[in-house]
Amino acid sequence: MGTGSRQLSGRVVRDWPEDLLQSFDSHPKLNYCWAHWRDGKTWEEAGAVEFMMSRIRVSPTGVTDKCRTREDVIQRFETLEQIWIASRQQGYLASQAQLEPDNFREVGGVLMHLGPGGEPVFSGAGCHRFAIAMLLDSPFPAQLGCVHISAIPVLQRLRSNS
Repeated sequence: MGTGSRQLSGRVVRDWPEDLLQSFDSHPKLNYCWAHWRDGKTWEEAGAVEFMMSRIRVSPTGVTDKCRTREDVIQRFETLEQIWIASRQQGYLASQAQLEPDNFREVGGVLMHLGPGGEPVFSGAGCHRFAIAMLLDSPFPAQLGCVHISAIPVLQRLRSNS
């Protein structure tokens, strides 16, 4: 299972999987989001479109993030742009339930693991939303991923912030 795998959601572990620890600069999606929203580059200049097209080319199904064509990719980035604009106007990232009332437990949103001692660890899933939240420097809703057993006492505090 990859580090961004939502199948890790809610799993409590004693031995922390070292592959869950990744630096932000190893996430291409975070980097192109920051280059676009923070640095003012176009999605094309930031490498986002080519990144998505390269993923589509190697995908066994020919689909990545529900995109098959360049037009799909452009539409996806237009949608992300609308999320960014709305989030900036609100001053925070809306929860998945605010966007889709039937959504449960932030499925499809930012997936965060809780490492030893309760240290939050970004999973790599929900990159665009995570990049927005970081740029807004505000708390954000997240789907709970893998939890180290020593982090269980931290859960109540994190949940009370929701």
